[in-house]
Amino acid sequence: MQSRLIVGQFRPKRSYRTGSLITMDAKKTFHRHPQQPGNDPTLTIRHSARLEKKVSAATRILEFHTLFPARELRRHFTLFLGPTNSGKTYQALKILADARSGSYLAPLRLLALEVADTLNGWGVPCHMVTGEERIEVDGALHSARTIEMMSTHLRQEVCVIDEAQMLGDADRGWAWTQAILGARAEQVCVIGAPEARPAIEKLLRLTEEPYQVINLERLAPLQSLPAPIMKFHALEPGTALVAFSRAAVLGLKESVEQQTGARAAVLYGALPPEVRRQQAELFASGQAPYLVATDAIGMGLNLPIRTLLFAEDQKFIDRRKHPLTPMEVRQIAGRAGRYGKNEVGFVGTFRIADDHIQAALQTAPHLIHRAHLAPNLDHLLALVALQRADKKPSLARLLLLFAQAVKPDPHVYEVAALEDQIFLAQITDRYPNLEMEIRFVLANAPVPLRALTAVLAFERMVRSVAHNRLLTLDEIVPLLDESLPISLDMLETATRVVDLYCWLHYRFPEQFPELELAQERRRLINRDISRLLRQTAKAPVVPPPREKRPPLRRYDRRPRRQRSS
Repeated sequence: MQSRLIVGQFRPKRSYRTGSLITMDAKKTFHRHPQQPGNDPTLTIRHSARLEKKVSAATRILEFHTLFPARELRRHFTLFLGPTNSGKTYQALKILADARSGSYLAPLRLLALEVADTLNGWGVPCHMVTGEERIEVDGALHSARTIEMMSTHLRQEVCVIDEAQMLGDADRGWAWTQAILGARAEQVCVIGAPEARPAIEKLLRLTEEPYQVINLERLAPLQSLPAPIMKFHALEPGTALVAFSRAAVLGLKESVEQQTGARAAVLYGALPPEVRRQQAELFASGQAPYLVATDAIGMGLNLPIRTLLFAEDQKFIDRRKHPLTPMEVRQIAGRAGRYGKNEVGFVGTFRIADDHIQAALQTAPHLIHRAHLAPNLDHLLALVALQRADKKPSLARLLLLFAQAVKPDPHVYEVAALEDQIFLAQITDRYPNLEMEIRFVLANAPVPLRALTAVLAFERMVRSVAHNRLLTLDEIVPLLDESLPISLDMLETATRVVDLYCWLHYRFPEQFPELELAQERRRLINRDISRLLRQTAKAPVVPPPREKRPPLRRYDRRPRRQRSS
């Protein structure tokens, strides 16, 4: 008896809000033909133990680690484990630079670009490769890539995998699992926080490959401030304030500039990488003595932060407030006191109680025991064989079947969160003429699901691929009318759509040919974003009179007193 996929209840993980974000009414736009199986917003799988066994056997999920070309090699691993600012990345990059060929795998485009610049500066020609951009260097045998762009077939001498604690991330952790199991290099350097060690060692026990562990300590000590900072005039140059929403960051930027008379740079996740880099350079050069950021500074970006202050100790996740975890607090706080720039880093809070932050700093983060795993195309094609021959397979249902019925070794793996990919797959399933391979590629596109404009643009792009029709950039990202008001939200969404166009160009160049125009449009939009960031303060930035300005508070370097129990 063939297994069948049954319609039931499923909702995407993302929350959809009003305004410029997708509302539940707007979301119905993407399901105009409910009679088509791929268009139903509610999906589930009714499955049994028998189906689970059949699915696991078809995907060979228990043999997952054996299916990579890297099994032909006898690789050697070096694990560089330590907190932020312990020099682990520098040590791994020196090994990479000395190799005949190699690659660096980063979690962010900005980090890949930074490492490419570093290696080129050391005289080692290095490409930069991300999903949306390629910067090629003549004669380069090295590359810096975002981790999703790793090739499991390209053989190299050295591969460096950064931020390995991301193995525990439900959305992207699968890419680190794939890199550790599948990097086809003679020597693999894994950089990460110490709490990632159990999960990494479990993967290496599966492959039976030798490894050594190098444990590192912080090069510049981290010291807690004795009390919260309450006044803007007490902020010293080199201070970073951390909040967890764009609104909070921009509000703090405005207050800092008005109260101190000095410029503040900003960093948050929705900013395009180029703008983030410009803002980081403003702070690093001293043109902006202050920095206001989200946890986007917690990964990469070597900044001369002397003091880091948490302006918030909780953040919204799916509309609910969640206190920062010890791992999050340590990752962010560790950006204070960069070695060679500040002898010591100070951590505290700004206008909030410091109890939670101090407790988190003194609490050991939870160990990561399981790596995340997501389906590849071979898995999905194996599931197709389980369906009725006369039935057109739905990618969304195949992904859901994998998520609910595939059972990898629970001591080693955890199935990744696939809700976002399923939502995009539902859009691709509306075009049954698309081959499964093409639908799978499209469902992995970097679409910001919270932005209705971007999702509508994606649907139009999928239609162009399905109908084999050329799509110009102006059809989806028209030039903005300068006579009309524009917002940061509008510009940031426009950059994401341009990035999406570039991402599709590298996969479907005939349908999305205008790469150079897209890159130029992105530069123009980034220029407008930078201009708006300079204008966020409601009033001109005017320094207060010198005679009325209170003296800057010098942070107490005495160690924090231990509270009596």
